[in-house]
Amino acid sequence: MSPDLLQPYSYRRRITQEPDHRRFPGWRKTTAREWNSPQWQRAHCLKNLGQLRDVTADLVSDSFFADLARDQRERATMSMLITPHMVNTIAAEAPVCGPGSLTDAFRRDPVRRYMLPIFSDRQTDFVSHPRAERDSLHERDMWAVEGLTHRYPTKVLAEVVSTCPQYCGHCTRMDLVGTSTAQISKSGFALKPQARLDAMLTYLRATPAVRDVVVSGGDLANICHGRGSKHSSTSCWRSIPSATFALRARR
Repeated sequence: MSPDLLQPYSYRRRITQEPDHRRFPGWRKTTAREWNSPQWQRAHCLKNLGQLRDVTADLVSDSFFADLARDQRERATMSMLITPHMVNTIAAEAPVCGPGSLTDAFRRDPVRRYMLPIFSDRQTDFVSHPRAERDSLHERDMWAVEGLTHRYPTKVLAEVVSTCPQYCGHCTRMDLVGTSTAQISKSGFALKPQARLDAMLTYLRATPAVRDVVVSGGDLANICHGRGSKHSSTSCWRSIPSATFALRARR
């Protein structure tokens, strides 16, 4: 094989195993039952630098947090929101051996790079693609009603929810998802969720040409199931006789 065709990375097959969350000082008293609870994970998402520092304590240096703070001020398109489980996958194999011992591993880690981008990650000479836009797929221009993109005759995309359990730095719907940042004022939805869903369903019932509906967001894990809402389950979508539905969590 020509050297030009060789892979730039060395791939290893290994068993994926989450490290003990108690390696982080902030979670040393967290029980396995709490850690494995989806409700606990959601309730303890990290939303700012102070909460992240409380978890890592001195295992990650001040220089890393200064780098992260600068990115939040000057470049971030998404506000910080990350689950404890996701944080625990960062620097998973790095040994914990005193102050600053996780700093270099945090800086190199690919999960950290897309969940918690820092200023020094950014390319100063090529910050973004020259044709990049806040709505690069022009979905808003093709809304039949708010949140329902009807681009093709028989297919629509229903953006049902504008939140996620955690916010990725590369989100392609950053104009709708999450709260505003220092750099980006989010457009968001004007209608309340119930009114938006009612408008979508009314349009679909009146448009039998639509055969395929992709229900997306945001993350569908954030749709409330139960609690008496008539739109709390997928049954409301199945009431459209002409269409089939696919549920997709946005990443």
